[in-house]
Amino acid sequence: MLFISKLISNKIYDVKGSPVGGLKDFIVSLYNGYPPVINMIAKREGKGDYRIPWKKIRSFEESEIFLSCQIDDLTPDFKNDEDVYLVRDILDKQIVDTEGRKLIRVQDIQLARVEDVLRVMAVDVSVRGILRRLNFEKFALGFKDKLQPKLIDWKNLSFLGVKEHDIRLRVINKKLELLHPADIADIVSELTPEQRTQVLQALDQDLAADTIEEMESPHQANALADLESKKASEILEEMAPDEAADLIADLPPGKASELLGLMKVDEAYEIKQLLKFPENSAGGIMTTEFVMVPEDFSAEDTIKRIREKGNEIDTISYIYVVDKENVLKGVFSLKGLIMADPKSLVIDFMKQNVISVNLLTEQTEVAKMVSKYDILAVPVVDDKRRIKGIVTIDDALDVIIPTKWKKRFPRIY
Repeated sequence: MLFISKLISNKIYDVKGSPVGGLKDFIVSLYNGYPPVINMIAKREGKGDYRIPWKKIRSFEESEIFLSCQIDDLTPDFKNDEDVYLVRDILDKQIVDTEGRKLIRVQDIQLARVEDVLRVMAVDVSVRGILRRLNFEKFALGFKDKLQPKLIDWKNLSFLGVKEHDIRLRVINKKLELLHPADIADIVSELTPEQRTQVLQALDQDLAADTIEEMESPHQANALADLESKKASEILEEMAPDEAADLIADLPPGKASELLGLMKVDEAYEIKQLLKFPENSAGGIMTTEFVMVPEDFSAEDTIKRIREKGNEIDTISYIYVVDKENVLKGVFSLKGLIMADPKSLVIDFMKQNVISVNLLTEQTEVAKMVSKYDILAVPVVDDKRRIKGIVTIDDALDVIIPTKWKKRFPRIY
């Protein structure tokens, strides 16, 4: 096995045997599976750094390196935003182990000769890697069981904390999108604000929205406020209205107004309506995403309605029946709908005495009703019993169960 710690500073000689300098770094391409080394960087005392193309390496050994060209043929190192340097950009940096779903720090980098190419195969995140770099690896030989290298395969890694122009964000994106939003939320919570912003900016709007929803409340508004305004507004559009309203309420007034102005008119309107209610009232915690159908609908019609609206709604536990004025008349479950005859009218199998709460009902009372009647959601009505939204069980129980605990429970609906 070849490790960077054993290669750096090794002597480089040109085709005539003249010393070129010491090996300083490797430049790799991240777009080809296990990254191939495309250039090496040599440090020449008093003359700066030189770039050596891999094709000009005649002999590459752990102790010394020989070129197939003369010193005069080498080009001084130059700035290229596409280049990724192993020592500068990867070693000692935070990366994501997408298999272990956690943030780790690179202590050493393993390379291997694959045919005529030198490729990056894994990173070492162990204490053994630190000892190797300090040239104390012999100390580890007496503790073979405890100080073994811990190698993470390159294919399971995603990079954080590097500038956008150093590592293209699409490389980060492909690997992070394989993780659950809760795992990504745990990871970004350990990053600096700058790193966190870079990661969220790289994710698509839907995944970024889910990730922010999984973050602890104190960090959500900060994460959103640090993003580009256009990106932040698109993320809000992907979130459930009640979640988006909670976030908007935690932002500075100027920022909140700016983001609402960038959102689609109808979605911004929903959020503004929710913000009119007291924070801990049923109106303040309800979502306006639910399914309601008129009294003359059949079971078959209702299924069609759900198919039309389903992609826009996160929770479909119950379907609510209303009259022409949207006055709540009944309710039935998704199970009841499936079991019903397709031609039967909803008024024939709906439950008429619907448990509901008023827009100004306090959250504690809502939670008590959800618990007492063992329901997954409760409809919210105005003084004329017109349905305005629903409060789902997770939002109702926020007052009883701390958010950081609740988010660890499986979503049962």
